[in-house]
Amino acid sequence: MKRLVGVMLVLCLMMFAVTCNAETETQDTDQKVHKKEMHKKFKSERRKKLLKALDLDKETSAKLVAVLDSYDKKRHDAMKSMKHDIKGLREAVNNNKADDIKDLMGKIEDNHNALKATMESQKTEIKGILTQEQQAKLVLFMVDSRKQHWKSMSEKHGHKKAQERD
Repeated sequence: MKRLVGVMLVLCLMMFAVTCNAETETQDTDQKVHKKEMHKKFKSERRKKLLKALDLDKETSAKLVAVLDSYDKKRHDAMKSMKHDIKGLREAVNNNKADDIKDLMGKIEDNHNALKATMESQKTEIKGILTQEQQAKLVLFMVDSRKQHWKSMSEKHGHKKAQERD
C-alpha cells in the first residue's frame, strides 16, 4: 500500500510539473508574457487549494512550500533543456543526421532520468514533512486536480476524451 501511494505521488507530481511548466514555442512575446502571468495565477490558486486541502499548520505549510518551490525550479530547468533537445532531435531526424540523433537521444534520456530522480527526491522530502494521512490527501488532491485540468482542457478545445478518463 505504501508503495502504491508512493508511485501515485510520483506520477501525480510529475503530471503537475509537466502541466505547470509546459510552454509552446510558437507564441510571440506578448502571448508568452500573458501566459506566464496566467501560469503564476494558476499556480498560486492551486497552491492555496492544496494547502487548504491538506489543512496544514503554518510551520508545515512553510516547509512544504519551500520544497515544492525548490523542486519546481529544478523541474523547470530540466524540462527546458529537454524541450531544447527535442527540438534539436526533430531537426536531426528531418536532416537524417545519425550522430546528432544518437547524441540527442542520450541527452533526452539523461534529462528524463534526472527528472525521475528529482521526483523521487521531492517525494522523499515530502514524506519527511507530511504525515501519512496528509500524503494520502496530497495524492488525492493531485489526482482530482489532474482530472479537473483534463476536463477543462477538453471543454476548452471541444474534445470528449476527458470524460472517458473519469
